[in-house]
Amino acid sequence: MNTYGFGIIGCGMISDFHSAAIAELEGGKLVAVSSRNADNARRVADRYNVDSYPDYNEMLKRPDLDVVCICTPSGAHRDPAVAAAKAGKHIIVEKPLEITLDRCDDIIQACDEAGVRLCAIFNSRFTEGSQLVKRTIDSGRFGTLTLGDAYIKWYRTQEYYDSGGWRGTWSLDGGGALMNQSIHAIDLLQYFMGPVKAVQAFTDTMTHERIEVEDVAVAALRFENGALGVIEGTTTVYPRPPKET
Repeated sequence: MNTYGFGIIGCGMISDFHSAAIAELEGGKLVAVSSRNADNARRVADRYNVDSYPDYNEMLKRPDLDVVCICTPSGAHRDPAVAAAKAGKHIIVEKPLEITLDRCDDIIQACDEAGVRLCAIFNSRFTEGSQLVKRTIDSGRFGTLTLGDAYIKWYRTQEYYDSGGWRGTWSLDGGGALMNQSIHAIDLLQYFMGPVKAVQAFTDTMTHERIEVEDVAVAALRFENGALGVIEGTTTVYPRPPKET
């Protein structure tokens, strides 16, 4: 069996999930990490006894590096992803792929030109329940789809937004309750119902301070298949739901 060398760019909280998954992956091995935050890089590198790099371009020169996980803030995915593609590395990008369509297209184009694989973390599609629903829809068992809803009523403290300078900003978070917390449910909604043809929405910032983005949003949808839908997303509902992830 081939062993694939993995690297991580960005060693914040989400990198812990990636590094743990790589450690459990048959045929996968973490070989290096890179972060602008030296303490974060050292924390992950020491745990797995791998090399750390302040400059990800240096890490990308490693011949034993096959796959790169991009774990930087959302609005900082494009540059390291494009660099990794140009270096011939396959790429896993944390959700969302990027914060604008143009920046997403830049990543996709770079991967197409380099002939490398690209995937984004939309893991909710691959749970047993989600796969069962998808197969059932595709089989026609549910008949004509008429209504699809996503309700994401979560809670985030003010300290959550204050703890990272990128959180709640347009430039790096790219949005609020919808772009960050609701994105998996919205992805599943489109996975099940198909593309959206039209949308009307209201958003507001109601309970949090010092953020640029929304903490409450509602939207009415019309899907291309003719079905209607609703999205409700928030980080203001207290207390935090027990099964929230």
